[in-house]
Amino acid sequence: MKGVLRRRQSRRGPRSHSESRRRLFSGGLEPVDRLVVGVAVLTVVLAVGTTGYVLLGLGALDALYQTVITVSTVGYSDPAGTGARYQVFTIALILLGTGTSLYTIGVVIEMLFEGRLDDHIRRRRMQRSIDSLSGHAVICGYGQVGRAIAEAMIDAGTDVVLIDRDSDVDPGDLHLVSGDATHDSTLRYAGVESASSLVVALDSDAANLYVALSARALCPELFIVARANSPDALPKLHQAGADRVINPHQIGGAHMAAAALRQHAAEGSESTSMP
Repeated sequence: MKGVLRRRQSRRGPRSHSESRRRLFSGGLEPVDRLVVGVAVLTVVLAVGTTGYVLLGLGALDALYQTVITVSTVGYSDPAGTGARYQVFTIALILLGTGTSLYTIGVVIEMLFEGRLDDHIRRRRMQRSIDSLSGHAVICGYGQVGRAIAEAMIDAGTDVVLIDRDSDVDPGDLHLVSGDATHDSTLRYAGVESASSLVVALDSDAANLYVALSARALCPELFIVARANSPDALPKLHQAGADRVINPHQIGGAHMAAAALRQHAAEGSESTSMP
């Protein structure tokens, strides 16, 4: 188990470092957001270029045509009778428009080669599916406890939406929202306002407390079951709005002790019944 954890950590290390480098050079924006920015700026450049050429004496269609071939660096011959103002404007448009075009094309290539576009489409499709759910269960944390909870709820015929910070989690056919469950926006993405129940099964009592408090504020009628990792967290989670608070370690230990005691009782009864 320790070896598996070390391998997972070693795989996450380079990926998180590369992601931090990408965020450093991209200003923290996701590729889809940068694509939107690039297209918006390119549209502005085309509008400004077309307007500028119209003011310099070209017709509307000729101005748009001249702007497109200038920005795309195709650059056919200039119209006859162009003066210094036309040339200065064209130079400025080439410098601004070419940079914007290369930036937008670079973002598109990045998305295609890194699979970001497919991932974005998949997440949008999953989000639409989550938005259509009602009366489902939201499970925060897809660790060992969360997996057991999800399996039990699926066996009972309940739709499940998972929330987990680890983007490498493989939910199979289940709905997964990758994000921090302590954020209200993440809970809303999981459809907590239309859910029938919320199960908070994170490893941190502080995080469970915060999620329970946030979920109760978002949806006062929501039934909340929270995991307590220590006895001190039980009353605090109740105060935060959890309807049921369960310590899985305590319950598991009680079941194991009961199994051992039943075995000893069975052995004792057999020994007393022997002649």
